Amino acid sequence: MTKKQRIMFITAGAILLLACSFWQINKINEYSSQYFLDHTIINGVNCSNMTLTEAKETLTERWNGHNFKIMKNGETLGEIQDLNLTYAIDQQLKRAMNEPLFKRVFRYVTKKKEVISITMTVAAENDQFRKQIEEMDFLNRKSTVKTKDAHVDLSNRKFEIVKEVQGDNIDKSRFKRAVLKAIAAGNFTLEYNASDYYQQPKIYSTDPALNDYKAYCEKNYSQIITYRFYNKGYTVTPAELKSMITIKEGKRQVDEKAVEKFVSHLAITYDTLGTARKFQSTYKGTISVTGGSYGYLIDQKKECQALIKDLKSEKDVSRKPIYSQIPYYTGGGTNDIGSSYVEIDISNQHLWLYQKGRVVIESPIVTGSLAGGYATPKGVYYLVYKAEGVNLRGRNSDGTAYNSPVKYWMPFYQDYGMHDASWRGDFGGDIYRTSGSHGCVNMPSNSAAILYARITAGYPVVVH
Repeated sequence: MTKKQRIMFITAGAILLLACSFWQINKINEYSSQYFLDHTIINGVNCSNMTLTEAKETLTERWNGHNFKIMKNGETLGEIQDLNLTYAIDQQLKRAMNEPLFKRVFRYVTKKKEVISITMTVAAENDQFRKQIEEMDFLNRKSTVKTKDAHVDLSNRKFEIVKEVQGDNIDKSRFKRAVLKAIAAGNFTLEYNASDYYQQPKIYSTDPALNDYKAYCEKNYSQIITYRFYNKGYTVTPAELKSMITIKEGKRQVDEKAVEKFVSHLAITYDTLGTARKFQSTYKGTISVTGGSYGYLIDQKKECQALIKDLKSEKDVSRKPIYSQIPYYTGGGTNDIGSSYVEIDISNQHLWLYQKGRVVIESPIVTGSLAGGYATPKGVYYLVYKAEGVNLRGRNSDGTAYNSPVKYWMPFYQDYGMHDASWRGDFGGDIYRTSGSHGCVNMPSNSAAILYARITAGYPVVVH
């Protein structure tokens, strides 16, 4: 073989060897782009010759196969079973698979073991996982002090900044984040220290924004609106003002729905109609009387309109609320019956007229028939009006009509009233049980005449 032939032979061999090498490298590249190479260990799991999907499924199954324990000084406080979590590890696995080509070729040729660590970041939890944390007893212990943010006190017009409070109530979301972080790192036990998971204040008294908000409140919530109720007053707090007004582009706007809600609460608090009242009865001592139509009643519709007008004016206001009804006696606050009233004692079948604390008349009576289902309603009422020479018409329990002419008619609630009953020869006793009225209070004519002359519309009528 000549020198030239030898050179050609060597050159051809080199080209062939190089071509074979490129072919082999290409094959390694194709394979290692789809499968992990032999001896690939990820987070302690053998992932050799697995696809990305297979490796993810295997790692997920291995991680979710653990139970997570919460420990305290060697004792188990709680355990999370059946993790069933979803992990965001796709990108990490892709990076592990797509390492530089020369490194993959080297590993393929040398069969070198590759140990890889990735973070098992949790992408999604399930309801069962959350429920197990939510129900752990040590997380649900009663706290002694609740964590509170620093805030501007809107209960009065000092607008003081109240310092934040660091409590000992547990922030479950903070604890859950610690659990997920441990799982992501491959740790399936957590040493529990309660103070690590205390709820933290979100706003501190040193926050400059809080001083800005204080100035904002002083500017917008300083209006003084005072209601004069009975014998006491109530001033709308800055917090209540805030609930009813908004500031947009420097202009005050009134939230009418919020005003309605505030006035409704005002009525619930200060209306006395139908409320339970302590009453000094003649025969029974102090009793409680509930129900009826007597007392203070705020006209909520008109009061809303008035309050909206006050709020829009931005001026200080002091006034009485607008009532649709006020009691006969207005000097006793919630004790609005006073010392002048009619007392009707059903169990004793007796009536008294009190004026300024003294009995003017008393009389036996007959009230609604219990047997006939016409019981006289109990409660605190008022004389609606009075009239002479009235025919009382209605129907008996058997359907027949009745027409009873009376000289003195004094209704106190719907069709219930006090009147003379000239057709009766007797009053008092147990007559009302079987032969009572249709619900009215029957009186002897002379007693009815005196009562009629002594009372006027609005006079309290207490039935018990």
